[in-house]
Amino acid sequence: MRSSERNIYSFLRKHQLIIISTVLALFSLHLALTGKRDYERGYLLKELLAYTVAPAQKMVLGAEAFVKGIWTDYVFLVGVRDDNETLTKTVAALRQENNRLVEELKLNERLRALIEYREGLPYSAYGAGIIALNKESWTRTVVVDKGKEDGIAKDRAVISPHGIVGRILEVQNHTARVLLATDLRSNIDVVIQRTRVKGVVEGNGSDGIILKYIRQVDDVQVGDLVVTSGLSGIFPKGLVVGEVTKIEKGGDNFFKHIEVRPAADTGRLEEVLILKEDSFYTE
Repeated sequence: MRSSERNIYSFLRKHQLIIISTVLALFSLHLALTGKRDYERGYLLKELLAYTVAPAQKMVLGAEAFVKGIWTDYVFLVGVRDDNETLTKTVAALRQENNRLVEELKLNERLRALIEYREGLPYSAYGAGIIALNKESWTRTVVVDKGKEDGIAKDRAVISPHGIVGRILEVQNHTARVLLATDLRSNIDVVIQRTRVKGVVEGNGSDGIILKYIRQVDDVQVGDLVVTSGLSGIFPKGLVVGEVTKIEKGGDNFFKHIEVRPAADTGRLEEVLILKEDSFYTE
């Protein structure tokens, strides 16, 4: 037995007479009081119980209300979370739909411009979409979604409303590979539109082209427009190739080094025209 318990036991033994007498006195007082009319029987006992039990009852009721409040808040938060998830999914779906509509609108605008340009050409052309782009090392080609079964043949000119794009290099049944004007293997006969000076543009293997065989005495200036001459037979005469952006003295002191910015930005093109004719020699 612990020390505290022993002390309590000792206290009770020493004062047991006083304790018993006190309890009996209280009980007698209770009987005396509750025997009167003015007091309901058991009044004192009820008051004593109310005094001792009421705080515990209040605590229990308070705890019950607290738990109910927490549960209500939890259910509310779960509902809010579900609503937020639903709204998030709805917003994502609306954004996706909006992006789809924007893409369709831009496609319609591009196709409208392409059709208007084709209708103004003096020769027939197929419309084609670019489905692949190759920029490995010095190679610059794209693949279009038209091939042999659509009437496409090798060396057909590929153009856009902005200017020339290149020529057909390889043809499959349903696709064709286009050699871009910026490819090192590309060469196109051209003239300076302002002065009619003739030359040849070749790809630089990157995103630009070089105008070659222009003599030091030839009149060419930055800003001059370069167009096809029609001498190669692949491209009709007068199509825009690009604009002169840089002129330097060549290393051989005879020809100029001239850089040209392509009119058609092949990095942004998505649709092109392929000319149906295979010969445009100038008469």
